[in-house]
Amino acid sequence: MDAGGRATGIPSTKRCLGRARTTKKFGQPRNSPCAGFHDLLNAELFLALPAPRRELQPPMDQRTEDYAGYRHATVEPQQVPVTRWSAQLLDPQVERDFRVDRFAEDQRRVMLLMVLASVVNACNFALQFHGALADGSDTTLLPALATVFMPLLAAAIISRVRSPGMLEGLMAAFIVVGMFTRMTIMTVYPATEFLWATLIVSLIFIIYIYLPVRLAVSVALATGFSLMAPVWWFAVAGSTLPFEQMSRALVWLVFANALGFIAANSVQRATRERYAQSILLKELHSTDAMTGIGNRRRFDDAFEREWRRCSRSGKPLSLLMIDVDHFKAYNDHYGHLHGDDCLRQVASLLVASIGRPGDLVARYGGEEFVALFPETGEEGARAVAAKIMMALARAATRTWSCLTRPS
Repeated sequence: MDAGGRATGIPSTKRCLGRARTTKKFGQPRNSPCAGFHDLLNAELFLALPAPRRELQPPMDQRTEDYAGYRHATVEPQQVPVTRWSAQLLDPQVERDFRVDRFAEDQRRVMLLMVLASVVNACNFALQFHGALADGSDTTLLPALATVFMPLLAAAIISRVRSPGMLEGLMAAFIVVGMFTRMTIMTVYPATEFLWATLIVSLIFIIYIYLPVRLAVSVALATGFSLMAPVWWFAVAGSTLPFEQMSRALVWLVFANALGFIAANSVQRATRERYAQSILLKELHSTDAMTGIGNRRRFDDAFEREWRRCSRSGKPLSLLMIDVDHFKAYNDHYGHLHGDDCLRQVASLLVASIGRPGDLVARYGGEEFVALFPETGEEGARAVAAKIMMALARAATRTWSCLTRPS
């Protein structure tokens, strides 16, 4: 940030951020197995203020003790499961992220479907127009002409949609309108009565397989159409409809719904499982294998993202850099297994001391850790730094007491 609070990119941490240093000594013997805890803890507090001219937000300085959403540092990342019948990711937030991630592709697919529907309806209109001219019929061609322009209008509206939920709602509305329009056309032209069964089955497969909607919405649309179409067909045809033809159509209707549901369930479950696997792989690549917290890659991504977000909103961004002093000597003297256990304990205490789900604790490298606090000012960052040092001091005291207790 420059003097006026404007973003100038993401410079190096030590060049762009103010720095305050807090040092605390613990008076325990240096040759104890706990020396990595109580030799000397240097907590370097870096405070990034994206909007110097704006007043810091006092409510964000009050740290919460709410541990909702808190995951212990040593918990192994797990793949989000997919429900069996509804074919949705069990975590609602991951399900929303999945739909947002696929939104652009779904939007393009629906627009292509609308253009193809317009082309098919144009060919159908041309055939009906030629037949009307040949027969000298005065039957209106307005419903058939409407089916040519309605998909194009729908494609234009869909191109302006910016959210998956709105796209899903529009698709449900367009399908309902399209059903009524098509059945109205077949009512106006009784000669097309033999196409009813084919129309019903094909539309059911389009609803289940092609529409970018959740499986529950597909089932609702297909079920409603399956109940309405035969009733409409029987009302139009009346006693002229052969019983055998109606029975065969109902059998195909049940078969189309069953096959469409199985296929849609399989496709949607497989798509979501691949997405969950990609998230798990990304999380594993951005997780430190030894401590279970975020690694340098996750911190870099989060810092870049939060820096830009706080720069736009004018809210503060705070960063703690924590270094375990004399760790190399401790590691050389007591061995790497004790050193790894020491770092795991430090990581667990850091995560437990922070608590807010929106904050990030990561291993920066070696014995260095970082903690990132979006929308948190200097007072809140200093409070967390003090809390971390007190937690480490208590942990070191308990460990030392256990080691020195007479047997």
